[in-house]
Amino acid sequence: MMHRRVLVPFFVATVAIGACTSSDVAEDAAPTSTSPPSTNSTTPTPTPADIEVTGPIAGTPQTSGAGGLEDAGYLEEEFFVTGSAVSFEPVGDLGDDGYWSATEADTSPFTTRILVKRPVDPADASGVVIVEWNNVSAGFDGTPDWSYTSAEMLRAGHVHVAVSAQKAGVDGEPGGGIGSFGSPLAASDPDRYGDLSHPGDPYSYDIFRQVGRMARGGAVTGPDPLEGLTRTHVIAAGESQSAFRLTTYINAVQPLDATFDGFLVHSRGGGAAPLDDADGLASGISGAIQLRDDLEQPTLIFTTETDLTVLGYAAARQPDGDTIINWEVAGTAHADAFLIGGDPQVAADVLGCPQPVNDGPQHIALKASLRALVEWVVDDVAPPTPERIETDRGAIVRDEDGLALGGIRLPAVDVPFASLSGDPAEGASVICSLFGTTTPFGPEEMASRYGSPDDYVAAVDAAYDEAVAAGFALEPDRRTVVDEARAEPFA
Repeated sequence: MMHRRVLVPFFVATVAIGACTSSDVAEDAAPTSTSPPSTNSTTPTPTPADIEVTGPIAGTPQTSGAGGLEDAGYLEEEFFVTGSAVSFEPVGDLGDDGYWSATEADTSPFTTRILVKRPVDPADASGVVIVEWNNVSAGFDGTPDWSYTSAEMLRAGHVHVAVSAQKAGVDGEPGGGIGSFGSPLAASDPDRYGDLSHPGDPYSYDIFRQVGRMARGGAVTGPDPLEGLTRTHVIAAGESQSAFRLTTYINAVQPLDATFDGFLVHSRGGGAAPLDDADGLASGISGAIQLRDDLEQPTLIFTTETDLTVLGYAAARQPDGDTIINWEVAGTAHADAFLIGGDPQVAADVLGCPQPVNDGPQHIALKASLRALVEWVVDDVAPPTPERIETDRGAIVRDEDGLALGGIRLPAVDVPFASLSGDPAEGASVICSLFGTTTPFGPEEMASRYGSPDDYVAAVDAAYDEAVAAGFALEPDRRTVVDEARAEPFA
């Protein structure tokens, strides 16, 4: 489906092991929360954050996602946070079951930044704070989970806190990303960010933890970035490389003090990030590392086709349980056209990919997964547990159209307009290998399959009904899917 959405890209590309993003703020994204937030917090007494906060910083921050916020009743503010972070060292072996032990080791000072998006009117806030571990694979900060789910966060009234947790995004070497398209904060704007200082990625876990404590309401020196907002639940989120980091955080750090009430682990691979690497981007603990399943905090693992194959997550799959649920979405890629303007051919041209990149339904399912996770954390209502994508010896099993069998199935695969795959095209670069492919059916094939455009739109609408009923799509996003179906060319 050659989308014609009008997006405002803050970055022009995404790169290996991660995505840096554009933002799509839905027209109906104004906060709709009217009832008091739940107080069912798993950590009711905030731990002091022990950090000093400066801000809000005047001017426009790097990687601003402020476009459309004002119309939704939101504002974006940047703050600098300063403190002393600890590193962690493992105690014993780091086994594949995720039951890791760690202890605090060295300490080092840091100054980093956070970007806060919050309702202007505190009465519109849901009480839920989403803390995103910024992705730095491009050599600078990106917030892919904000870009994919901003419409849901805004209409729900959630607060979003983006954390520059890693050195590569703060004051690392310019060009340090794989296929870098930008610079770290300090290099991109020395006047604004020259005083930022990051001691290295062994300290990233505690920097992220301290911001989580602050988000809970822990005492800080200086202004509270969330002043006036009720905070009942704090959820950690991270995509790709950041999901590798969250895997390690969940297994080794979360058990120490349960700072977060839940986790959205988006597009992880089979391994995990080490506790003690200096500034590694693609380095990690190889193998088939699972998430420990003995924690009380709910975790939703969201997986695309690419994650199963290219990133090796198929080897690390684990059963659904009381606090871990897996969503695997057919027809999706690790990164896709949605992040780069919405048109798969234009995105391919920008990235230099040999064919149109994946135009699948990741953003539709991810918004639904966020809502499902929030309901699980706040109301103790567990998400649905879908079937997994079918695999055979590490490869995805596909039908005659090249579409994956099994998994969460949205209209893009049940009423297809193209062959959507998360596997790389032949001859794809490292970057393009993460974006999958789209092979459109074309006007003649669409007419042969569905008859008329009206019949096709009716079939898409009916399939969307089923997806909403199953819990894998949200009613407010129906208009996007149906409008795109109407734009599909027919002979």
